[in-house]
Amino acid sequence: MNKLTIIGVAILLIVIAVFGYIVVNDITFNTGSSNGSNANSNESVTMLTMSKGGVTVNYPSNWVLSQATSNNSVIAISKESAVDNLEVGQVNIHVEKKEFSGDFESFVNKSYTNIRADSAFDLVSSGEVSINDEKALEYIYTSSANTGVVKQHKALWFERGNQAYVIMYSAPIDKYEANLPAADYIIGQIKIN
Repeated sequence: MNKLTIIGVAILLIVIAVFGYIVVNDITFNTGSSNGSNANSNESVTMLTMSKGGVTVNYPSNWVLSQATSNNSVIAISKESAVDNLEVGQVNIHVEKKEFSGDFESFVNKSYTNIRADSAFDLVSSGEVSINDEKALEYIYTSSANTGVVKQHKALWFERGNQAYVIMYSAPIDKYEANLPAADYIIGQIKIN
């Protein structure tokens, strides 16, 4: 055999080996993601960043910007698969900003005193927590809408001067726990400037 033939065969074997490696990895990837769950696949998630109104949110690409239902909302993101036809996310995280005067804890507690009086809301727990070494007031409660959908909410309140910021995670009660790890991760990535 001449030298050129040997080099050609070697290159052909390398190409076949690389192609085989790519095919095997694609089969593994498709099998892992075909069951509808990304938990066991090797799919990578791209992180996106959005800044608005003094708030920066880093969030995974399977979440999208969405419409907020509050006039005080600065930014809202929702799990892409849970956005309805009005672009409102049924599984969402939004950040609100409200000006206040006086004592911060009194301001926040007054909001939940009003909620307790409304039969559509049920306070589950409240207390002080630490998020990224920063003190926050946490309120977890459920609410029922006129449509019959019961949602669970996790609200984390932060003080910045005379501004009260609340980071709220909301989801239908049957989807709350399943999406809580992703929500907690995103909440940990939110920066209030």
